[in-house]
Amino acid sequence: MTRHLEEAQSEAQGKQYYLLGFNIKGSFSPLLHNTGFKVLGLPHTYGLFEVPNVDDSVERLLQDPRLGGLSVTAPHKLEVGRYMDEISEEAKTMGSVNTIVVSTAPGTKQRKLYGDNTDWLGITRCIQGGKIDLELEGITAVVLGAGGAARAAVYAFVKLGIRNIVIVNRTLERARKLIAGFPDHDIEIVDSLSRLEERSDIQASVIVGCVPADVLQESDVPDRIFSNVKKGVLVEMAYGRTTEMTRKVKLAGNWAIFDGIDVLQQQAFGQFEAWTGRPAPKAEMMEAVNNALGRTLNPAFVDDRS
Repeated sequence: MTRHLEEAQSEAQGKQYYLLGFNIKGSFSPLLHNTGFKVLGLPHTYGLFEVPNVDDSVERLLQDPRLGGLSVTAPHKLEVGRYMDEISEEAKTMGSVNTIVVSTAPGTKQRKLYGDNTDWLGITRCIQGGKIDLELEGITAVVLGAGGAARAAVYAFVKLGIRNIVIVNRTLERARKLIAGFPDHDIEIVDSLSRLEERSDIQASVIVGCVPADVLQESDVPDRIFSNVKKGVLVEMAYGRTTEMTRKVKLAGNWAIFDGIDVLQQQAFGQFEAWTGRPAPKAEMMEAVNNALGRTLNPAFVDDRS
């Protein structure tokens, strides 16, 4: 039996995919992926697998022959790594797994669990959507926070070739732990955005917010950090409400703005393609979520409709 025939039979039978996490009932991942499966005529299904801990039920799920793969979210991104047969370099660098691909070796029934991370990819595609020249001298990328999302942001900066990177985090020790994962890069740490205001050599043209929506107050976001930026990109991982950073950037008027839904959609395309081996029907997947939220398509992704 050829590999293509095996894949065709597996596809015809349909696979089951899940989002593994906790407090995930409001997730848009099922809508995204089920829309993609439907558009491509694939008999797969995507649902929620909600557990507070990675326990025996997760082990049984990973052994289920019907399982095609998993999306993984908090608080399980670290714990699932120990069940993987192989982990990508991206997931190793970020220290977490958000995507699991289940495959079967050709001609055998031996299953393989491959752990990957597409969080950085979602951030990367949003930054690229802002269409700014990342090679301009003095361009600086700033990340607010020092958790898992911030690590993905730093990885995205590195992959994009941005040389000047600053982490803003009140707890400096936590930020130091983050940059320890990037020993080949000179990453600066400051404890507040006001420190950037004092630096005329920094053009904070890319900002990724990885802190809860209510953490930053008006006084925490100085207007002057935007004044010497001709064109910028803000990726605000929080969604559902306007953050102080988003409000200030909108007033500046020369920034492309992306939120957590944009990042979710873009990273999900990477998962979908890893599972199916097919290009994700991006336009239809984005439209489904945007319609559910009553929002319009981000102008940066208009080309994905064609």
